[in-house]
Amino acid sequence: MNNICDDLPIALIYAGGTFGSHGVPLSPLAAEQFLPVLSEQLSQHGYQVQILDNEIVKDSSTLTPADFVQFYQLILQAYQSGHRRFVLITGTDSLSFLAAFLANALADFDISLVITGSMQPLLIADNPNYQIDTASDAWANLSESLDLAMANNGIFMQFYHKAMNAKNTQKINSQSHDAFVGLPADFRQSPSQPVLIDTYLDNLPTLIHAAKHTQIQAIYALPNDSDALAYALNAVNDKTKAVILIGFGAGNLPKSDAIIAALEQLAQRQIAVICTTMCAYGGTNANYAAGAWQYQHGVWAAGSLSIAGIYGQALWLAVNHQLDLTHWKIS
Repeated sequence: MNNICDDLPIALIYAGGTFGSHGVPLSPLAAEQFLPVLSEQLSQHGYQVQILDNEIVKDSSTLTPADFVQFYQLILQAYQSGHRRFVLITGTDSLSFLAAFLANALADFDISLVITGSMQPLLIADNPNYQIDTASDAWANLSESLDLAMANNGIFMQFYHKAMNAKNTQKINSQSHDAFVGLPADFRQSPSQPVLIDTYLDNLPTLIHAAKHTQIQAIYALPNDSDALAYALNAVNDKTKAVILIGFGAGNLPKSDAIIAALEQLAQRQIAVICTTMCAYGGTNANYAAGAWQYQHGVWAAGSLSIAGIYGQALWLAVNHQLDLTHWKIS
């Protein structure tokens, strides 16, 4: 474990999601309503936290690449001010996607960043007095994230008593507190030297502009006529920088001349196509002829990366104009 020795409190970023939702049906409370309640709860439990100003507070299903880059910018600016320990609360729908993006974006930084959320709100949903729900998983997830941020250097996702590698997690349950799977956190491999922050700040305008003009698209293989898959591939627009092709089994797909032509056309347009599997476990391989054929026509292999992990890495490389096989990493 690498202990972080800075005198500043943990920088907390609240971005909405189930954690800070209230009412029936649930929707995220505005920061000015929720943060005083959260601050009181943190104070009662002895946590020294500085809540960063953040204007992106919404349901995580509506987050965009531009929002992801804005969170990155917020962390860079706090880093410049001396902060080295961070906890980010967001919604579970895109939590893994944001975690993977930030893990790739901040891989060279000497920081502790923990991304978390909850399956139930911190507050009792139908209580107008904003009373803490002691049956919720929210406080346990947050307190464990704060403890992790204070003790270890690295970028993690914390959920249901598990510290995971933020680059490669996936939500697999829409109801259970134990909603995520992922590789266990590796506390041994993390940078210990400060970065030259000015270089990263100078590059921000480029990233912000690129994020506004970047899409990562997913195409799901189903037992349809192969023309349906060819049509979907041919319909990819020019704003798309990468296509996540979600195949059967170990990455198996139907094969046809039309699909091959569509894949080769995407390669000529410099749009990366990354094949993964709809299976929650096992990843992709080229053991079957039904999957191996595509890699001869410009498709990249996802290996064991989750869909969220693929998205996060592809988005970071795309906004940096580095989305090519030279920079693509399979984990």
